[in-house]
Amino acid sequence: MKPDMIIAHELIGLEVRVEKSANRYLEGIEGKVVDETKNMIVIEGRNGLKKVSKKGNTFLFNFNNHRVRVSGDLINFRPEDRIKRVLQILRRGRR
Repeated sequence: MKPDMIIAHELIGLEVRVEKSANRYLEGIEGKVVDETKNMIVIEGRNGLKKVSKKGNTFLFNFNNHRVRVSGDLINFRPEDRIKRVLQILRRGRR
């Protein structure tokens, strides 16, 4: 899968870093995504679990040996809904 398709991929298990945030205390949090909800990503790092809002934050994911920058606003859906939306968009584009 191409790196630009990360929003159609399962995020749990990927390494991630909070690159930009309105809350400066969240910037730099890094670790492995261990859970994901509609609005939050749960990151397991050196200091335990951190819940980070998707909305308004920018994440840097390690995906297929690439570092991929993703706006949290693009992934601010339930994981299953996000994947369905992307697949629907791709199908429409192939017609």
